[in-house]
Amino acid sequence: MSAVKRVERLAVAIVLLIVAGVPAAVFSYQAMRGPGTRADEVFVVARTVERGGFSPARIVVKQGQRVRLRILAEDVTHGFQLLHFGADAGAIKTGTTKVVEFTAGKTGEFPFYCSVRCSALHMALMGTLIVEP
Repeated sequence: MSAVKRVERLAVAIVLLIVAGVPAAVFSYQAMRGPGTRADEVFVVARTVERGGFSPARIVVKQGQRVRLRILAEDVTHGFQLLHFGADAGAIKTGTTKVVEFTAGKTGEFPFYCSVRCSALHMALMGTLIVEP
């Protein structure tokens, strides 16, 4: 087999690895970072890019419900506090998640926010927990 044929076969193998490998890597990453598999868990993303904020910025639960939030700091180190229910994730390093759990014991609208000065858009990192009867 000539050296040219070997190079061609190697090139084809590399192209196939890229064509098959990139989508597999993307789907694997999304599965790791995406919403949790638990039915009682809300996946929350904190980011400063693209006008910043929490996603979702509005979380609705029922009074008495045990709430589990898994918070991802997508782009820089963030924090998470929901003082009315004693939920404080502390610093969440870039690309990592932390879980906070609490019981929504009273009805109303309660603000949550980033508790770590993360950027010039830090003040945009706010959201609302709505506890319905």
